[in-house]
Amino acid sequence: METVTNPNLLDVCVSHIDACKLNEADELALRSWWVPQRKRAEDLIGKLAARPVADWTGLILAHRAHRHPWYDFLAGEATLREFATFMLENRSFPLFLPLAERALEAQICAEARAALQRNIDDEQVPVPHAELMRRLMRALQLRAGDGLQIEAYPSLIARTLVYYYGYYVDPWSLVGSMYVTEAVAFCRLQAMNTGLQRLGLGPHDLEFIRVHMSCDEDHARDWSDCVIAPTLKLNPILRTNIAEGIAVALETSARYLDRLVERTAELRTTEECAALDPSWRRPRSPN
Repeated sequence: METVTNPNLLDVCVSHIDACKLNEADELALRSWWVPQRKRAEDLIGKLAARPVADWTGLILAHRAHRHPWYDFLAGEATLREFATFMLENRSFPLFLPLAERALEAQICAEARAALQRNIDDEQVPVPHAELMRRLMRALQLRAGDGLQIEAYPSLIARTLVYYYGYYVDPWSLVGSMYVTEAVAFCRLQAMNTGLQRLGLGPHDLEFIRVHMSCDEDHARDWSDCVIAPTLKLNPILRTNIAEGIAVALETSARYLDRLVERTAELRTTEECAALDPSWRRPRSPN
């Protein structure tokens, strides 16, 4: 069962990204949202906090969010419309550059600042990666056609708010969440690349995926070895904040991916039933 998350909180976070801050009431709402998320992830937070940073990548890659069955589905079975829906429903996910710049502002050692600046610089090569993503999304939308059902639902909202919480409230939590994003990226990108090639997209449309498959593992090592490890030598108290960002990102991602599998099966059943009986309608799910 998914916990209920107010979609208005996500809308507020999206609309204030350029201002870099929320008003007091909205920040309080975001902090309140974080409390049960952290509670649900407390076992993993404890494991991370008890282990050396050198072990963290292994713990991340062992989590079920890393090689989730959803990625096998994308690679081998998803239709164009299912793939496009998955991509478009994540339209509220924050762009990489504002997140990286926020994390950079918080750094306390030169090695970490240099590593994050390398990551930010890489985001512009061969062209700004946001433009490559827009190119991919345009290609998907063109092929999928009109009438896609794009919805915001609790597990999707929660998975997305993790990054806004780090951006607005706790940049050290954001460091942990962004480390996760880079560490698990290759598996996700590999599945997306296979699936989108299967569906007919070509190298030009898939340049975003190709570029990130070649660099995200190096970036993950930078987050671990050049950002987190030297930071914790200077200020060990930050270990808990970073561990929380890692754990909540993994746990909310896993629940979101679980729900994607469920929702896709439900929608396919609806389509099959409607094809047999046009008057049949599945009740809308709150999840």
